[in-house]
Amino acid sequence: MGIGAAALAGGLLATGIAGCGSGGGTAARSGGTFTYAIGDEPDTLNPALQDEHTDPVTELVFRGLTRHDAQNKVVPGLAESWTVSDDGRDYTFTLRSGLTWHDGQPLTSKDVKFTIDTVRRAGTADAPLSRNFTAVSSVETPDATTARITLSRPFTPLLDAVSMGLLPEHVLRGKKITDADFGQHPVGSGPFRLATFKPGQYAQLESFGGYYEGEPKLPKVVIKYVPDDTARLIQLKNGEVDGAHIQPQQVARLKGEEKVRLETYPTADYRALMLNFKKPVFADKRVRQAMNYAVDRDAFVKSVLQGMGSPATGPLDENPFKTSAPFKLDPAKVDELMKAAGYTRPSPDGLWSKGGKTVRFELSTFAEDSARVAILNVAATQLKKAGFDVVPNPRPKDWVRKHWGELDAFVVGWGTPYDADSSVYGPFHSSEALDKGGSNYGTYANTDVDKALDRGRDTADPAERRAAYADFQKALVDDPPFVWISYLQTTNAVPATLRGPARRTLGHHGYGFFWNAEKWSWA
Repeated sequence: MGIGAAALAGGLLATGIAGCGSGGGTAARSGGTFTYAIGDEPDTLNPALQDEHTDPVTELVFRGLTRHDAQNKVVPGLAESWTVSDDGRDYTFTLRSGLTWHDGQPLTSKDVKFTIDTVRRAGTADAPLSRNFTAVSSVETPDATTARITLSRPFTPLLDAVSMGLLPEHVLRGKKITDADFGQHPVGSGPFRLATFKPGQYAQLESFGGYYEGEPKLPKVVIKYVPDDTARLIQLKNGEVDGAHIQPQQVARLKGEEKVRLETYPTADYRALMLNFKKPVFADKRVRQAMNYAVDRDAFVKSVLQGMGSPATGPLDENPFKTSAPFKLDPAKVDELMKAAGYTRPSPDGLWSKGGKTVRFELSTFAEDSARVAILNVAATQLKKAGFDVVPNPRPKDWVRKHWGELDAFVVGWGTPYDADSSVYGPFHSSEALDKGGSNYGTYANTDVDKALDRGRDTADPAERRAAYADFQKALVDDPPFVWISYLQTTNAVPATLRGPARRTLGHHGYGFFWNAEKWSWA
């Protein structure tokens, strides 16, 4: 998946695609291309196959019935309005008139029905987001601009769920939702259409004149995939790209650059040590509790994140449903829990052992992600000091994606700024286990967690939802699936002459930065 900076630059130039080159001093060119470097490349550009973390290309190519504003509140998207029945089981959406797909075909309510029915039938093995439509009984289309969704039970996150990009029936009819050609050459209805996609290199987007809010002011956007953090920074400073997602430890190296503006936003994106529950070493919850008391989260924020973050104690710290959690550095609590679990420690600098076995596990992460590697190394050092036998071993991203089930533990990232359900159901509900095609990569299973998550999505009463997510968080404290580390702020470097990026709380990998890119322009 990785490719060198020179090869990337050569690939772009060979096809006649180049950024405005902020580093080269030409970014003020009116109407020029905006070229942006990012570290993560999606496996597919099909929005139904991306699990909540919609990448910039997919975000710009597609639109859903709803979308989110600067406060991450649900607002109209392709649907100009909707009504909800008193019992929360019937949603009627009215589409905007004159909607078209990028190929000029009309977008109608039949596309709404096709999208929901197709995703729902696919199941989590093929379409992770099918979990958001299990309560759908039927989708009716009384006319071209009306779609009526009937649920078998209330599902409060539905308005968030239908922000997923709609799929074109005329393109995908008779094909599988996993169709590889569509995944690389999608037809959407967003502000930009995909002109060229070179996997491992870049995606070139062009403004769409038929977009319902009007044609974007930037005629072209190029997203370059540069997995290596250092390579992204070099390309930014050399003017090979106009903007880039940068790591906290790189921010200081860009301060004072007159042609670059740093946009730092809060995120709901956390880092934690995900534990594989198929590994016997993690069977005793007291060991996992002890590990959560063994890490100094403030040290991570200060050293690794350069102050650009906050300590994490759970998956909803940035959500209105957050409740307090006890996890903080407490060596005495570590000793108490480990001894209660039957472990002994021969000396203060020794390792906990039981029956001749230590708490030994390999801790991995994406080797190309410098921030995660730094978190891995600090975590391994802290846990080793506390008596846990941790073996740090970063691995290439391609290897990790093929061997999730073999990992002992992993520096994971997750989190969305939307409805709580979108942040927690996928990674923690037992029905979403890895071997079932879901996003619960650690194969965590807890009956109380499942019940609380089901209650949280199946009731519209705010008080009942708050109680459900309080029970969920209480169960996670008692039976931790992760060792929580920190929440991140995220920084994007853009040309000083770029106008329009608007601050809001972003998601995993800082995704969502392009949420209003249709309004961006050069000064």
